[in-house]
Amino acid sequence: MLIRQSKTKRVIEWMMDRPARVIVCSFLFIMFIGTILLMLPFVTQSGKSIGFFDSFFTTVSATCVTGLVVRDTATTFNTFGRVVLLLLIQVGGLGLVTIYTFAVSFFRRKVNLRTRLLARESTGSFSLTELRGLLLTIIMMTFGFEMIGFVLFATQLVPMFGLGTGLFKSLFLSVSAFCNAGFDLLGDTATGPYSSFTGFNANPVIMLTTTFLIFSGGLGFHVWKDLIDFSRQKIRAIRNHDKKERTNIHIKLHTRLAFFMMLGLLIVGTLLILIMEWSNKNGLTIGNLSGGSKISAALFQSMSMRTAGMNSIDLLAMRDCTKIICAILMFIGAGAGSTGGGIKVQVFALLFCAVKSDLSGKSEVLFHNHRVSRDTVQRALTIFALGVAVVVALACVLSVTERALLAQGKFTFVDLLFESASAFGTVGVSSASTPQFSFWGQLAIIPVMFLGRVGPITFAMGMIMKKGKQYKNVYPEAKIHLG
Repeated sequence: MLIRQSKTKRVIEWMMDRPARVIVCSFLFIMFIGTILLMLPFVTQSGKSIGFFDSFFTTVSATCVTGLVVRDTATTFNTFGRVVLLLLIQVGGLGLVTIYTFAVSFFRRKVNLRTRLLARESTGSFSLTELRGLLLTIIMMTFGFEMIGFVLFATQLVPMFGLGTGLFKSLFLSVSAFCNAGFDLLGDTATGPYSSFTGFNANPVIMLTTTFLIFSGGLGFHVWKDLIDFSRQKIRAIRNHDKKERTNIHIKLHTRLAFFMMLGLLIVGTLLILIMEWSNKNGLTIGNLSGGSKISAALFQSMSMRTAGMNSIDLLAMRDCTKIICAILMFIGAGAGSTGGGIKVQVFALLFCAVKSDLSGKSEVLFHNHRVSRDTVQRALTIFALGVAVVVALACVLSVTERALLAQGKFTFVDLLFESASAFGTVGVSSASTPQFSFWGQLAIIPVMFLGRVGPITFAMGMIMKKGKQYKNVYPEAKIHLG
């Protein structure tokens, strides 16, 4: 007993040693609980268990707010199973550490230093002083946006499905869209299982509400907090008739970067999808829709590809060039500190600025007359390199595990690259149909979804990397030819 207690104590001390390690373990704990619950026979409509692996895959996808599924959510799970999925999505979107810290600060009013450090790592906050306000913003904004989406969805779904079913579907879709999860309960409609939003292209309320929720959740809680603080300061200055204070109030650089990158990628993605798919009439694609529905579908897909995972057109029927553009959008992902995944728009912007500065002959990386530290640029480059490595590696693995389906012409390697970017970006769309993959192919996708949610850097810092060392030795400079 003493030996067993000693080992347990060492394991707990190892888990609590670093904030990043606690975050990783918290997600693993939620996945463990979710898998057990979804294995139970009374969570399905058939009354039969879906088995360990399908439960595990679905739990990981929900907790990592990805949306890749091996079972259609609407036709497989009953109300209890859907509630379990809803809770997994909500906890996965916010993070268990964030929810726990907020609860402690709300009820106890005092949060110890270790918990505050954990929350800072989980939320990506720069300081401990702003943590309480950020946590409050995260919770209030989450439930606020989800309530707005719930009401708007209800105006359309209640008349279709009745009061009880319509309200629950509205709540589920609102939470899933804001958390960028990609799960939906529309597989029991006339369009059939795995159909997602393909039957709602002509419904602007549902399409625009979903796009709005995805954008809001993917923008990042830091951005929303800054926008709220900016608005409060402006209002206070206007009430005080203080012109000097009004001119000195500015939106933070991080907020401007995130907002304009999100908006810019949304517009560029919409235009590219429209151009490439305008004349594509192969199945349920944009080419077969009317003029207004074409624009709505392209806007919806451009936003959804940024980590949401909902589709209103047949993704397999898209042209290869469109799939590559969508894979790039999925790889970039949403904003830092958001419910979305990917390498984040800030990393993409910093790398673009680094290339621009290098081509301009500048020794420093500049953004809007601000110098970006070398450590920040190096971290961005590391995230990008690890992301590319993970996506390419998964695509290569899938080309081996699914070689029989490739030989039959079910899909191409571009579809596997699309699937890999979807898993890493926690998007959840699939042009190759994940349910038809082999056991080994589906198994290979699971760790990539997990890495995409917690982040490759966080995972490496928590589970692999050793603590940084300060070297006293001065090493000679290495001169290496690069071109």
